[in-house]
Amino acid sequence: MTALSDPHPRLAVSVGGGRLGRAEIELQGLLAALALFGVVFLPALGTIGAVVFLLAGTWLCVLNPAAVLDRAIRAWPVIAIALFAALSFTWSREPALSLRFGLQLTATIVIALAIAERLAPRAFCLALGGFLGLAMLASVAIGGVSGETAAWTGIYGSKNAFAGAAASFTILALGLGMARGRVAIRLGFLLAALPGIALVLLAQSVGALALLGATLLAGVAVLGLSRLGRLSGLVVAFGGLLLALFAGLLASAHLTTISAAFLDATGKDLTLTGRTELWAVALGLIAERPVLGVGYQAFWVKGQAEAEALWHLFGIESRSGFNFHNMYLSNAVEIGIAGVALQALVLFGAALLTLLWTLRTGSAIAAVFFSLTLMVVMASFIEVPLFFQFSLRTVLVVAAFAYARDARARGA
Repeated sequence: MTALSDPHPRLAVSVGGGRLGRAEIELQGLLAALALFGVVFLPALGTIGAVVFLLAGTWLCVLNPAAVLDRAIRAWPVIAIALFAALSFTWSREPALSLRFGLQLTATIVIALAIAERLAPRAFCLALGGFLGLAMLASVAIGGVSGETAAWTGIYGSKNAFAGAAASFTILALGLGMARGRVAIRLGFLLAALPGIALVLLAQSVGALALLGATLLAGVAVLGLSRLGRLSGLVVAFGGLLLALFAGLLASAHLTTISAAFLDATGKDLTLTGRTELWAVALGLIAERPVLGVGYQAFWVKGQAEAEALWHLFGIESRSGFNFHNMYLSNAVEIGIAGVALQALVLFGAALLTLLWTLRTGSAIAAVFFSLTLMVVMASFIEVPLFFQFSLRTVLVVAAFAYARDARARGA
């Protein structure tokens, strides 16, 4: 694995011998990759995946504490999110749960920063792309389907989760195929991109397919702009913004017709399958405790009256795996407007920083981080994609934020 910054000490182990010679494996890079493996395969491995992520990540931090601490200081907004979530136990209505999950979120974010410290951006993408590729193969070999439409769920047990992972793999495959590196590796990833798109289609997730299309177009457009001169790029970007505003105004003038066509195509009702009702409930709860919320992950708890009522209303017999289908509303209920402001700073900051990184360098790897972060931004308005423990998307956004800040500091 490639290290991000050589001044930090390396620990290596040698394997092999005899006629084949010996190969040196950089231990910290191996631990970083192992931590990524644990979080990628957590949907299939469950607790084992979380343990692998925690053990490998903790060992990585212990081997190089000064570098990880320096990274955490430079990426202080993400640490602020973790500390805010953990400290919410002091006002939470479920203090034990808020403290437990807040500490787990803190560990997840610190390990993500440690991975970003050890692996260069391209190495991170290679490891993540490789592991997601293995997850896709496992999904084809042993994965399942759900519902009357036989939508694929893969090893994830959910068509939306599988579709999201397949979309992320497709973006990584295309980006690594366009990035500098060995021809064989680039060709392999390019050839894997088409099956990735096919898997998104097999998951029958209209939302994931729309997000994938939008992020791929955005990534290609930004790469194209980066090839222009700075003045030409600004002119084109401004023109694109004007076109987007015009399209928005045109769409708003025909909103009823467009909405009806969209709902008819996706099979959803006028409430977006109950989302508008959930959002109304969330707004009422936020009004009761607007600044700090009820505590990190302290709302969807068995025995809590409001949660029980919503589970009953929407027929959620398992009384789990349910949320307000909007990251900002959902998290504002739990950690208030103050906590959501920190989260928005990191998410939108990561999107902006990776955009500028791509425009400055024209790097396909930078475009990968921009596209993946943009996909999370768009998903955040209809789902709750990140800022919880042992979450691959949380690790990804934290790493993107750290890498983009590094690139900006270097003037790259």
